[in-house]
Amino acid sequence: MDFFKIGGKTIKAPSELSVSPEILDKAERTVDGTMVVDIIGMKRKVDVSWEYLTKEDMTVLAEACRNDVFTEIEFHDNITGQLTKMTARSEGLTYMPHYDWAKSKLMWKSVTVSFKEK
Repeated sequence: MDFFKIGGKTIKAPSELSVSPEILDKAERTVDGTMVVDIIGMKRKVDVSWEYLTKEDMTVLAEACRNDVFTEIEFHDNITGQLTKMTARSEGLTYMPHYDWAKSKLMWKSVTVSFKEK
């Protein structure tokens, strides 16, 4: 079963995946100091992390997370049990290089990224 896709490509299932609502609002104060808030909309934010990613999976993720590029992600929705599609912009991609001596290859450790719905 696919658990996470980015740009139509399946990569390793994340170690952690959290979906949270993000309320878009505009807040101002009136002359007497009262706060007035206009709710503009609600979008989703998906935080994803992996303990380790292979070079191939990291390449797919990094290409999709280029600055100022929207990408389509698909993630497992616990309510429906299906993959949910979302067009989003990535932010905060962090990772550390890690050499796997047993397999003699470079891996990526502690990979995290957030996606905000368009």
